[in-house]
Amino acid sequence: MVIPAFSYYGKRFFIDNLDGGVTLLDSDHSTLGLIASPGYDRVFFYHGDPQNIFVTGLANSAFVPGTTTTLISRTNPDGTVVQVPAVKLPPRSRQVTYLAGPEWTFKYAGISGQLDVLHEITGHNHGDEVRGAVGIPLGHLAGSWAVNAGFTWKSSEIVNYYYGEPGLYAGGAAFDPFVKLAFSRPLKGKWKLTGFVETERLGNAIADSPIVNARYVTTTFVGAMYTF
Repeated sequence: MVIPAFSYYGKRFFIDNLDGGVTLLDSDHSTLGLIASPGYDRVFFYHGDPQNIFVTGLANSAFVPGTTTTLISRTNPDGTVVQVPAVKLPPRSRQVTYLAGPEWTFKYAGISGQLDVLHEITGHNHGDEVRGAVGIPLGHLAGSWAVNAGFTWKSSEIVNYYYGEPGLYAGGAAFDPFVKLAFSRPLKGKWKLTGFVETERLGNAIADSPIVNARYVTTTFVGAMYTF
């Protein structure tokens, strides 16, 4: 597959693929700005979602909307696990959404991080989302290695927009932590080898949905990047 990537960083305004924003304050070690970013969850329901074109990752699907599974494991309050019949659910539209809000980034002694506090502005769910991450370089064994760890907190409005089923399931807010290992190595000319593997643990409000059949989502990517 050929995956496009586009970025522009001016003195105040920037675009990074599907994200855009404006820098309000800028210092040697941190920045504060306003950003607009698409909601990530739609990628699991539509192969044609814009993020499946621009975002460099291939995710295994943990979601089964509109399909029937013979049995689903459920854990009772007393800790016992039972098998219950799955329910065939009708397809439900999930529109492209955008969130906007302040973003704080920092970089110190090689460690970088960010914190976003966002609200859905396209009028489809009116939910809130908090994204945080920190990146730590690991060394240069045959290339550059880095590890990233972070989380995404989603309000109940966002969780139910994607994973709820009217009359069947309504979840609360969800906290999804993740860890990511990334690698890059310059090649000849403008080429660079790059790759990563990321594992995200879905919050209980998402994992308990009847259209979800896994608690962990693993995303992997390996490719060669050419910079114009």
